Amino acid sequence: MAATARGVRRFRFAPADIPRFAALVVLALMIGLPLYVTFVTAFFPDGALAASGFLPPLGRVTFDNIVTAVEAIPLGSQYGVSVAVVVLQTTAQLVTSALAAYALVFPSWRGRALAFALVIATLAVPGESLVIPNYELVTSMGLRDTVLGIVVPYLAAGYTIFLLRQAFAQLPRELWEAARLDGCGDLRALFLVVMPAARSYVTTAALWSALSAWNGFFWPLLITDSPGNRTVQVGLAQLVSGESMSPAVISAGTALVLIPTVVLVVVGQRFLLSGLVTAALR
Repeated sequence: MAATARGVRRFRFAPADIPRFAALVVLALMIGLPLYVTFVTAFFPDGALAASGFLPPLGRVTFDNIVTAVEAIPLGSQYGVSVAVVVLQTTAQLVTSALAAYALVFPSWRGRALAFALVIATLAVPGESLVIPNYELVTSMGLRDTVLGIVVPYLAAGYTIFLLRQAFAQLPRELWEAARLDGCGDLRALFLVVMPAARSYVTTAALWSALSAWNGFFWPLLITDSPGNRTVQVGLAQLVSGESMSPAVISAGTALVLIPTVVLVVVGQRFLLSGLVTAALR
């Protein structure tokens, strides 16, 4: 990489960079090609993509597939349910994780190391082993087939606690001590000093929680009965299983479900990469 007279940097590839560049191109194609096929198929009639080779004529663009997908399943209400689940679950996990991470880093108390070890241990517990206890709990609370029933088992998450704990541990302890000397209580120190100082990692935790909530499938399928109370992931599975649905209609439903995920990843990729890599290295 060399600098020009105007200060613009040019990238020069050494021979050793060619295999890595080729690997990146292959990975980009593996990720981008299915997305391209899905979105193109969603806005063209069945078989248009295969007949044209790569890009069908723009004059054949149609929204009929999207209309059919929306009419086949209650996609509007399911979108609302998914958004509510994302907001509630992400907010709850951020609050509980921040409180737990704060307690694991700043105050000194006996058993702190053991508590952190228990948090790490929860990461090794398969989620499937908790399905029956969670189902019995939610049912006994009368929350079956509700948004809260989907959210309750995920009010806290071991991974977000671990991520925020690693982030808070990087902050200078003097920052917390100065906040305490200024009269801040624990909650004010956490929400007004510590979290703003670690905002990139808080953003990473929020994005991770939001993506997990949006992509959840098995638990929402199990705990809900009414089609209108289910999430878009469950609705998409019902659309795919429909015998009369064409590939273009299925692609249209898939595209509608993918849009929020793609937007979140594109907007927050810098925070996701920096936060995950730093947490792993520590």
